Amino acid sequence: MTLRSILFAFFTLSFLITSVEATPRPPDSNSPEGIVFKLYREYAWEAIMAGSFSDELLEQPQNVLEQYFDEKLTALILKNRVCEEKIGMCNLDFDPIWDSQDPSAGDLTVEKTDKQNIVSVKFRYPTTDERTELKYRVTKTAAGWRISDISGKGWALVSILSRPEPK
Repeated sequence: MTLRSILFAFFTLSFLITSVEATPRPPDSNSPEGIVFKLYREYAWEAIMAGSFSDELLEQPQNVLEQYFDEKLTALILKNRVCEEKIGMCNLDFDPIWDSQDPSAGDLTVEKTDKQNIVSVKFRYPTTDERTELKYRVTKTAAGWRISDISGKGWALVSILSRPEPK
């Protein structure tokens, strides 16, 4: 080996080690931000795939919803679904994890806040470059951390889903 090859190998290895150390690790799934991170890891496809699919988050069966949401929020989502089956659109007319009827996102981050039970999700709408921040309220349950509410500018999911059924 030449000195040049050895130096090249050394700098390449040094760069790779630095890159690996600089890459943020996903949060522990048993942490407040971990449950929110898991939700987006599993359902980010909703924002990048065109069309509507039956396996979207809010269309999931109860046992899947319970992996992310606490008992109360799961019950409200299921109640809204029953209402939609009866009368069409009920209380929820947008996808709350994207704060939009047409999910789209870029530069998405999931971050801790100064409150242990609040997780911040920030992203940018690629078509308008508008930035959005959602706040996830999480609760420690016997099954681990679960999402108990999601809020955006001027709305909170529990409040929306708690409204009486439209007539």
